[in-house]
Amino acid sequence: MVALPPGITLSPPSPTRGRSILASQVFSPGAVIAVFAHGEGAPSIAIPDNPHLPRTCHYCLAIASDQDPTVSPPVRVRACTGCRTVYYCAPACQEADWALAHGLGECKAFRRVRAPDPASSQEEETNPDRMVLPTPVRALVQVLVRPEMQAAVAEMEGHVETVRTTDPDVAWAGIELQARAALHYLSREVSKSNLAEAMEIVCKLKVNSFNRLDADIGQSGTYLNPVLAMINHSCVPNAFVQFIGRKAILHAFREIKEGEEIEISYIECTLHRSHRQEALQTRYHFKCLCPRCKDDLDIYQVCQQYPHLELNSFSLVPDLDKLRHPPIKQHLQSNSSLQKYIEEIYPNCTESLQGLDLPDKSNQLRQRWKMCARLRQAELYAVEPLTQVFVDASIYFCEQAYFQYGLVVSCFLALNSDPYRGPMPFSGPRVKGMLMIAKLLANTASMLPWASGSSTGSLSAKISQALGKMDQATMCQAILAMVVHYCPAAHSTEWQIYRQAKDLLNDLEGIPGRETENALVNALARNPTGSEETRFFTMAVLGPVQTLAGFALDIMDTEFGL
Repeated sequence: MVALPPGITLSPPSPTRGRSILASQVFSPGAVIAVFAHGEGAPSIAIPDNPHLPRTCHYCLAIASDQDPTVSPPVRVRACTGCRTVYYCAPACQEADWALAHGLGECKAFRRVRAPDPASSQEEETNPDRMVLPTPVRALVQVLVRPEMQAAVAEMEGHVETVRTTDPDVAWAGIELQARAALHYLSREVSKSNLAEAMEIVCKLKVNSFNRLDADIGQSGTYLNPVLAMINHSCVPNAFVQFIGRKAILHAFREIKEGEEIEISYIECTLHRSHRQEALQTRYHFKCLCPRCKDDLDIYQVCQQYPHLELNSFSLVPDLDKLRHPPIKQHLQSNSSLQKYIEEIYPNCTESLQGLDLPDKSNQLRQRWKMCARLRQAELYAVEPLTQVFVDASIYFCEQAYFQYGLVVSCFLALNSDPYRGPMPFSGPRVKGMLMIAKLLANTASMLPWASGSSTGSLSAKISQALGKMDQATMCQAILAMVVHYCPAAHSTEWQIYRQAKDLLNDLEGIPGRETENALVNALARNPTGSEETRFFTMAVLGPVQTLAGFALDIMDTEFGL
């Protein structure tokens, strides 16, 4: 049995939920419950996925930054001279990875993959995709070459029989293909017992591993830790996981009492119930019976049930009554017609727009804005797919350098969507959203009047006039102070969001002649609920953000209305 970090204990298995992880002490909202790292009680796997292999250190998972002039000193990665498949940022990382798995057979396996196949055409031999094993197969190779990892995985649940019987022609056949590939390139006999063992491991990796997704820095991969894998799921989680290099950090999302079960969400829990249930059944093979699923609660109802909403007194939505009594016309729970409507439009409104040119993105946004008409009429701005339409629109405006439009839509999301989707002010998406607002404030403050060519009274002219009455530098500085304040609870001080916000904040504080503004923002950061500080925050930040957000619906109608 693997060792558990301090602060958590393992409960006896139950017939419906298996093993559970319990808190052995009280954890406050945002507190670090446990850190899971290799060599600290339980082995782990942490590898980048295939698209990110050439730009990621295979051991510490640092992202190459030699093409980014703002990073000093830059991180450079070099390919392993043996397999030419994985990359390292330093000799120390290569030595550590060699001792961990690469020198135990992984390097040789990857070399065999790259070796020319006499039966293949020249085109196939030079295809880089053909010369790298798929990410799940590389994870399987790591388990097979590491005895301590194999022992840890042996204790995990893989739902092997369920996979074998429910989808034998596709899923089971794919699992067999992955197992055969790993055994072949490790030069191991593809015997009946070896194949069965490898296929069982593939099933367990699928059920128990995490995706180390961080779209902001272009990072994704596989993470597996046997203790972390024992934490059960809930669509109303009391904890969440963040990743730093090879470490996984478990945070409390709300207060967790001693003896209480710790639960995280395996999926995006803001999805509708049918999509959550389908995702959980497909990958994890269980039906969720949490309160959110049992009573089919919508985003707003879940927000109202979270404790500690008072923490939002230092946020862009300090009006707690708005969170407890959201300004919506109807809950989804009481409108089956609206629920059915959402199910119908959802597939057509959530497909990624990445890769489309700007005219195609505009056309897609126009169609999606129209399809979401009933959600807009009900003012359900925090409900998917309407939220995603706003997010995609903000990105679209920034890609076109329409930064003022992007700023307006980002402010609207920060007030009308993000707080309900993440009730705690240190929710990761909320912190990222605030940083986006700060960056857009910096961009628009340094621009020439964006609406100089617009007719008087036009929407763009009105936004420019409103911005002209605002102290954008002070707004930006105060919001950056909030980002810096919440980053440790949202992730850590090693988070790229924290570093960016800190650098921007230092730049603003260093501008000559801003001593008064610096003093006001610093006082706010020290005592955010003080009467004078609250008055300053309301006048300098909240009021202007609300003014900007008020233009959002007009922008969307103007740009994407028919």
